[in-house]
Amino acid sequence: MNSEKFKSSHHALRFAFSVIGVPILRISSINKMRGSSGNGDLNSHDSHAQAAIIMSSVETATDSNCMAYLKAYHGHELNKGSEERAVADILVRVVVATLPTGVHPRRGIEKLVRIYFGQNISMISTRKDLACNNRRYYEYRDEVCRVLDHIAARADADADRALEAAGLIGEEERSLA
Repeated sequence: MNSEKFKSSHHALRFAFSVIGVPILRISSINKMRGSSGNGDLNSHDSHAQAAIIMSSVETATDSNCMAYLKAYHGHELNKGSEERAVADILVRVVVATLPTGVHPRRGIEKLVRIYFGQNISMISTRKDLACNNRRYYEYRDEVCRVLDHIAARADADADRALEAAGLIGEEERSLA
């Protein structure tokens, strides 16, 4: 199996999540019709093997919060993914733990997490679930963004370190960044 060097951990994770989401086709005529997918000399089996190497390297290097973030960001798990409920629960639990003492509606917090990852949910709907005014809504939103940005920075650093140690990130590309 030829190993492809990636430009960054983002590029490698994007490749891994896109390959994992596509089944391996065993019919050679279909694979020939599809042609080259721009991944060098890798066939579908090699691509899946490399995606598995990337995922196992990242999973061992990151904690469950960071892995949930990466699945939500790169794997689109908050948009009808196979692990949607688990990923949402982990991220909401982390955010709620950072909020000040008091009762915080989990459903509203979950909507803010989903908004962070690009889902189109109205402010009115979210405010209704949070049972708050505009000022408090923005405070919640800012705190959710702060916490998820912190998790993102940690997840990216851990993934970058793991993929660099595995030799999957090209040396010349990283030095230019």
